[in-house]
Amino acid sequence: MLPDRIVLWNIRFSDIASKLSDWSNDGFSGFLLDLGVSSHQLDAAERGFSYRFDGPLDLRMSAHAGESASDLLARLTETELRTLLRNLGEEPQANRIARAILRSRAAAPITTTGQLASIIRHSVPATAHKSLPRVFQALRIAVNNELEELDQVLTDTWELLRSGGRLCVISYHSLEDRPVKRFMQNKVHRPADLALPFAPPPPALGRFPVRGPVLPTAEEIARNSRARSAKLRVIEKI
Repeated sequence: MLPDRIVLWNIRFSDIASKLSDWSNDGFSGFLLDLGVSSHQLDAAERGFSYRFDGPLDLRMSAHAGESASDLLARLTETELRTLLRNLGEEPQANRIARAILRSRAAAPITTTGQLASIIRHSVPATAHKSLPRVFQALRIAVNNELEELDQVLTDTWELLRSGGRLCVISYHSLEDRPVKRFMQNKVHRPADLALPFAPPPPALGRFPVRGPVLPTAEEIARNSRARSAKLRVIEKI
């Protein structure tokens, strides 16, 4: 039984502003955004989030909305797939993996995580242990529009904060951490107006109560190995 002060919604990041806009007249004191995938999702074969289990190649945060990873792989061209793997997976073997996926797709649809994992292992056997998480990450980000959702929620939660409120974000890989870091730095060190070269710099809109990212301790990692790559960044609204 949840306390009365707790309300749960199953919504996208981009829907937060519409949900919260009428909840506080003077803004919110804080937001904590955890960008990680739930362990329950990773450990459930039927969700298709992990190459460790054979299940449907889905990867959607909501299993009833949008295009699955299997559908995405079925329609992408080789060039589109190669670009996706490079940009969203930072995968150096994107060319070989994209070609292998299209060859396999021509013979039969790729519908399970086991099929895709096997294709990757055979196409880049020497680096498969690194390529597997990168490819699955790239597909998951694409299927869920994660980077677009992140940009939107950073903007929306900042607008909803009251003065003195804090925005805290936990990211787990560089593609998430970079836009978070850039967003926060632009609030603290605001870019000069190029149209007014001699004008004083705009006043800061935020400050860093904690310098740099907060990293997990050895004890935290020992309790939860998936916390190893986590970075917590915090900004306070002025």
